[in-house]
Amino acid sequence: MQAAFVTGASRGLGLALCAELLQRGFVVVGLARQHSEAFRLLARQYPQQLHYLRADMADSPALHGLLAEALQLLPMQAVRQLLLINNAGVVMPIASAGFYPTAELTQAIAINLTAPMLLTDALLRLSDELDCQLRIMCISSGAAVKAYPGWGVYGSSKAGLDHFCRHVAEEQQACANPALIAAVYPGVVDTDMQAHIRDSDPAQFPNKERFDALKREGGLSTPQQAARQLAEHLLSADFGHHPVLDIRHLPDQAQN
Repeated sequence: MQAAFVTGASRGLGLALCAELLQRGFVVVGLARQHSEAFRLLARQYPQQLHYLRADMADSPALHGLLAEALQLLPMQAVRQLLLINNAGVVMPIASAGFYPTAELTQAIAINLTAPMLLTDALLRLSDELDCQLRIMCISSGAAVKAYPGWGVYGSSKAGLDHFCRHVAEEQQACANPALIAAVYPGVVDTDMQAHIRDSDPAQFPNKERFDALKREGGLSTPQQAARQLAEHLLSADFGHHPVLDIRHLPDQAQN
């Protein structure tokens, strides 16, 4: 049996990843701050495979013990491969340094960086008790390597996530049964995050017109397309060979 934990599971790319894995026969535990109608519909389609666990990725102390609780929802004796997909993320605040709202900055770092670190750490702490292969995918962004005015918080959090994955990949090489990990850039996906970007203040985000044009001209991937590509790589023999990569640069994705 194959199983997966997916954060940010109630909508957008997280919901599409849940659906993609369910179609492939996985048992999935969706972690999200609240239910959505789309998640409920998916759960009705897969009543034996899809579970929901309430989790607020911005509440770092509350994440303690979360994965141990999630494991209780799975028949672990039968699980031979377990995935953790750290998908939850926020792009706000979109602002230049000198204009950051303190609460939004703190929340963004907690969701985009602290939560994936804590959940990955928690899973690895439990690894000796788990008789299965572990694969961890962290959804990152090209903003981790390219500076966009107005995205200092978002890009910095994703750069931190990338480097965290590099560290864990290096550390796992010394383990008898190493977990595989990678930070993956999914491309520009048509989700609520993109809507927030298009609603941003051009004075704080000068690249806004580029993202408006991507929407107008059909340059965005659907969540379903992105989820399919991400799942193909996550489940492939190549996963983990590169701790940071752009899904669009893989040879088998070039025609998608």
